Amino acid sequence: MPDVTESYAFRPWVRRAGASIVLVAAGVTAAIAIALVANPAVRYGWIGERAIWVYIGTLWIGGLKVWLGARRAVAEMNNETLTLRPLHQFRSRTLRWTEIRGTEQMTGGDRMIVYYDTARGMRFVAMNLNLIKGRRNFLAEVDGRLRGMGFVEKSVERSRYLTRPE
Repeated sequence: MPDVTESYAFRPWVRRAGASIVLVAAGVTAAIAIALVANPAVRYGWIGERAIWVYIGTLWIGGLKVWLGARRAVAEMNNETLTLRPLHQFRSRTLRWTEIRGTEQMTGGDRMIVYYDTARGMRFVAMNLNLIKGRRNFLAEVDGRLRGMGFVEKSVERSRYLTRPE
């Protein structure tokens, strides 16, 4: 069977949101720079507070992470691996289908947790499903592949699990 990669992009508004955060950070940075050039004494006021600079730095870092991160696909899958790139993490996770222990999803919820094995024990990665363009197709494809591997569905209250049979 050929190794076809299926790719799921971020929804378009995700990148626009990141760009707007970067624009706000740039605007605030420019306003402070102009204020400092116009009147150097303002550095002794609120502009000189560390918290302001930490906040502006956080805007820059977060905005750039979202804006640049949304240029790549949020998820890719092929016959061997599933690659997930959640925005709240700096690293992407490439998981072999055989490493996956199970998934958890709240019924009607917008989050999916994928549990997987590593040399250091079981870990997980959480995905915000609202950010995935083609969310239903993504979920159907993951479910189909895991069920094809023998995973079974279990429901506990409002949570739905796909797990390996015991």
